[in-house]
Amino acid sequence: MEDKSADGSGRPARSPLLVTAVCAIGLGCVMFDQTSLVVALATIGRDLNAGIAGLQWLSAIMPLMAATAIPVSGTLAARYGARVVLRTGLIVFACGAALASLSTALPALLAARAVQGLGMALILPSGPNLLGANIPAGPARQRTVGYWIAVSSAGLFLGPLVGGFVVAQFGWRVTFIALVPLTLIGAATTTLLHDTARAKPGPLDLAGLTLVCLSLGTLAWALIETGRGNAPTVFVVGGYVLAAGLFGLFLLVERRAVNPVLDLSVLGTRTLRVLLPAVLIYNAVVNGSSFVVSMYLQEGRQVSTELAGVFILIANIGMPLAGPLTTAMRRLARPGVIMLGSLAALVGSLVLLGFSEILMLPVLALPLFVFGLAAGVLYSIDTVTVLDTTEGAASATATATLALMRQVGTVIGIAALASTGQLAASLGVAPRGETVAFLVGGLVLLLLLLRLRPRIT
Repeated sequence: MEDKSADGSGRPARSPLLVTAVCAIGLGCVMFDQTSLVVALATIGRDLNAGIAGLQWLSAIMPLMAATAIPVSGTLAARYGARVVLRTGLIVFACGAALASLSTALPALLAARAVQGLGMALILPSGPNLLGANIPAGPARQRTVGYWIAVSSAGLFLGPLVGGFVVAQFGWRVTFIALVPLTLIGAATTTLLHDTARAKPGPLDLAGLTLVCLSLGTLAWALIETGRGNAPTVFVVGGYVLAAGLFGLFLLVERRAVNPVLDLSVLGTRTLRVLLPAVLIYNAVVNGSSFVVSMYLQEGRQVSTELAGVFILIANIGMPLAGPLTTAMRRLARPGVIMLGSLAALVGSLVLLGFSEILMLPVLALPLFVFGLAAGVLYSIDTVTVLDTTEGAASATATATLALMRQVGTVIGIAALASTGQLAASLGVAPRGETVAFLVGGLVLLLLLLRLRPRIT
């Protein structure tokens, strides 16, 4: 008997392997881009005369643009279907990568990364949304999400491994050039999948988009300037106050918007009300720590670009293992228990990294591996939870909100943890500020774990 599609339309369900392959190309390219950039940061800083603050903006500008535009992605997917949105996002991402490869100054590279961020915003929620539309809910979907994360994660270990070699031998621009044909192939293959359900069109929330961009950008500036210590204190404090005011105004606007950037209705489900803030927090720590790891290895421990790539690979190689591991663990424990265990593993790995100054360099491989594996399990759990909690047109809004929380967390984490390290070093708290940043990240996750424990066990 023929399987039915996930949306109940009677269309034949697509092969999980086909769905995995098509949906994984976009996410895999984004992961390759981000991890290869992590390895290339020190080299780019030297070539373009960019200090730590410039590199923070270079790392944060893409997720900042993505966080701003992801809600548009959800609205467009609801209007026109996730397939068109994913295809468009891949093409835009390719254009941004091509522009990045031609950049000869930091402002030009920042602009190119902003274009990539727009493409990333269209890609991130559309992939899982299409997966949900082509694979029915249940064990088949859980397995396919595991496959999707595992295949996409190829970008995580190819980025530092290939990127480290390419940057050392041919320069950082080649890592961007390599993305162009891959993303265009991904755009062409989207026609092989069924499209998602569509909702009634409505106006875009332009006021909300503007306010979320301004509030995040202002907060990132204040956090980065806190670490640099160059701006007058009154300006920095004013930045935090302005960011808080803009965010408060944003929430007021969202309550009145027809198609809000942040659909507060998703918080009506208790599961998502607990999950989404947690997603923001642990993404902030994971991505902020990843930025700090790269700078620590190359500037603090003076390792080569190739060796830094190997260590970043170790940190990411657990990610493709996380999908199948999560599927197996779900047979033995509830998702909430798995989430708490993963947070505990992250805390332990960050504590070890915090004392890395007294550890031999090869020993760092252990906490880095655990770090990547635990993060991958969290990403798998939160994706499946969102897909299983929402169906149909509501899935577009929920997956967009999940992606939004991830990107907002990334922007805040890169700005906050790197600045924490700079501030600690300037105050003489530790020989290397990065180790303090790791310990602060571990403390934040420990507090999150303690808060979540009574709610999800």
